[in-house]
Amino acid sequence: MDVLTLTIVNAFIAVTFTALLTLQYKAQRQYRYQRYFVLAAVLMLVNALTSAIHGSIATLPYWVVPALSNTCSVGAHLALACGIHRHLNLPAKRQWLLLLLIPLFLIQLTDFAAGSTAYRMLIAIPLVALFNLWSISMLWRQRHSELGAVYLAFSAVFAFNIFQFILRSAYMLLEHFQVVHTQHSALIHSIGFFSLTAFAILIFGCVIMLSHSQQRIALMHISERDALTGLLNRRSLKARLTSELNRSERSGKTLSLLLFDIDHFKQINDRHGHRIGDMAIGHVVDIASEQLRDYDLLFRYGGEEFLICLPDTAEETAVLIANRLRKAVELNTLSTEPKIAMTVSIGISSTSAFTEPDELIEQADIALYQAKQNGRNQVVVYQQL
Repeated sequence: MDVLTLTIVNAFIAVTFTALLTLQYKAQRQYRYQRYFVLAAVLMLVNALTSAIHGSIATLPYWVVPALSNTCSVGAHLALACGIHRHLNLPAKRQWLLLLLIPLFLIQLTDFAAGSTAYRMLIAIPLVALFNLWSISMLWRQRHSELGAVYLAFSAVFAFNIFQFILRSAYMLLEHFQVVHTQHSALIHSIGFFSLTAFAILIFGCVIMLSHSQQRIALMHISERDALTGLLNRRSLKARLTSELNRSERSGKTLSLLLFDIDHFKQINDRHGHRIGDMAIGHVVDIASEQLRDYDLLFRYGGEEFLICLPDTAEETAVLIANRLRKAVELNTLSTEPKIAMTVSIGISSTSAFTEPDELIEQADIALYQAKQNGRNQVVVYQQL
């Protein structure tokens, strides 16, 4: 396939993805990083269109091709990096980086850049490689996140782009300085344009995959999270607890559950209304969250009832954690007018062997019932009869 045909194909790809990404951004305005990806598509489109027109319809002035087209090509890679930076919510002002395109364009107009394609490559290729490496470094640090597979796909595409640019530019520089003499210049140019086509398809495929994966994860979080507290809900409890029990069995360590609820919660609702009741629930959740480790799991089990999964936690330690939680709730009143004092009752069950989730929860529920029968504001450990 000749260079002109590949240039036209690139223009068609750029038009298609510009339209798709624009529509996607309009439908998902909460993902503001997509603006940078739309900009990258527009810059690729300008580069492809000017190159196609220059090669088929009319000879464009130097400031358009190659000065403007090269600047757009580098700018597209910068916009992609800025989009990734925005998506990952990293600090710093990204938009100011785009102003680098102005001096880059002016450099393209100098006698040095106008002297040879090789000199223009010496200006552009290091910048493209730098922006791609920046993107890879940002994505690599997040490879273990929920979107890790998508980030690795992005990184692979950027690595491919760096590789093809370095090989192609190295050959052209060696040829320019007459270090090598071959009859394959046209083929190398065609391979280069084909690589750009492949990069465009792959990178925009990753962009679309990122958006769809993010939506899928957001929907999954909504389905397994409680709307009021943001805690894991009862729907997700069995799967999560089964996973932790299996892990506990493999490691031979004890897993403990704390099942607790707010004492006399109905009276709070009846006296102060449901809005204060919701505030009371949030207040207890905040206190409970502060007592837990990063890998502990906190679920909203019912209306005012909560369950804590404590992996790698012996019964004695679970009792200490439960009493610390109970005292923290008792000492921290709800900051309303008038202030509302609250207490919680807690039931504990533990196992060092695999136990069905429902059975372990039932044991904690029996202990919780006993704590309430004993006068509330207590911690009771399940005792097998």
